[in-house]
Amino acid sequence: MNPIVLSHGLAQARSYAWGNIEVNPDPPQVGEVTRISFPLANAGPGELVVEQIEVHLAQFGIGVPWKQLDPIGPFVLPPDEKHVEEVVVEWTPTQRGHCCVRAQIHVRDLPVPLVVGRNLDVIQAGEQESHWRVTFQLGNPDTSRAPILLHVGGNDEVTMTKALLRVAGRVVAPAQPVWLEPGETVEGELLLATRPGPELNTVHTVEAYIGDRLIDGIQVEVKRPALTRRQASPSPDDVLQGAQSTLAMVG
Repeated sequence: MNPIVLSHGLAQARSYAWGNIEVNPDPPQVGEVTRISFPLANAGPGELVVEQIEVHLAQFGIGVPWKQLDPIGPFVLPPDEKHVEEVVVEWTPTQRGHCCVRAQIHVRDLPVPLVVGRNLDVIQAGEQESHWRVTFQLGNPDTSRAPILLHVGGNDEVTMTKALLRVAGRVVAPAQPVWLEPGETVEGELLLATRPGPELNTVHTVEAYIGDRLIDGIQVEVKRPALTRRQASPSPDDVLQGAQSTLAMVG
């Protein structure tokens, strides 16, 4: 378990990209109690008091409404990175679909809470898989009509030979805004494709902006073992035409 390490000099990070929040069972199941764990540690130099943790849940997406669970806390963390306090909140899913977790960690004497989250999906792919469709919800959280710009990033633009975005059934070109009414939500898709062959351990992100303001983002990891036997290799354009989702969903 990798802890979320706190300190008196906290810096805000991408709130959707914390993979050390644990969910059990993973994926969650409708009607079954799910444990969401936040492993916390204190880097010092002094004792930290976590006064409260506010946990929110939402459908997998960007700019969508969040549901708040009952807050938990307080907790006292000694200045010892090896001492991990596992903070747990329980939740029972009532509908199908991949979910996002977000938490605001309020630490005494710090001016703003630390925001951590897990808009993260890990695709454990078979060695012959070479294309993936990741669906997500895209919404406008503002009170007026707004142009939303989507930025695709990642750590492996060479191996993953295709990464396309589609919103409401249409391909979105780079720098092309998606106009949404206040509170409007549409379905987006991240289409990934490559050739069979090498081992994959890639990270892909989709971030949504209104102007220079980051609304939120999602992170997708693809893990695939190397291909161990020869087979025909379809082109990335061919595999995108038949992309099928391999996402872990709430059952």
